[in-house]
Amino acid sequence: MRKHFLGIACLVIALCFLMTAAAFAAEEKATAKTWWQRLFNYPAKVTQDSATIVAETGKKSVDVVAKEVKTVGEVTSGDVEKTADLVTEPVKGTVDTATSAVVGTVEMPVKAAEETE
Repeated sequence: MRKHFLGIACLVIALCFLMTAAAFAAEEKATAKTWWQRLFNYPAKVTQDSATIVAETGKKSVDVVAKEVKTVGEVTSGDVEKTADLVTEPVKGTVDTATSAVVGTVEMPVKAAEETE
């Protein structure tokens, strides 16, 4: 009887070790899978964010030019008070556009890494 009980106890312990090893293997596989997904998703996310930043910068640049053309039209049609805006608006618009492009470019890798996790 004692040998029979000892054999069952050894079998139960071996089964527990086997289940624990299987659980660790499954967790390791899941971790490796997410690591590979992040590895391939990160460049895609960076590319997507880069395209968004370029598009926004282009739109802001067009807006600056359109505003300048409008100001030139107002000045040539007799609104002399807008003459100072001919110089200040393009400079301000260019600085704002460049600032948003630089900030977006600097923050892009960090945001892409956060979003892929």
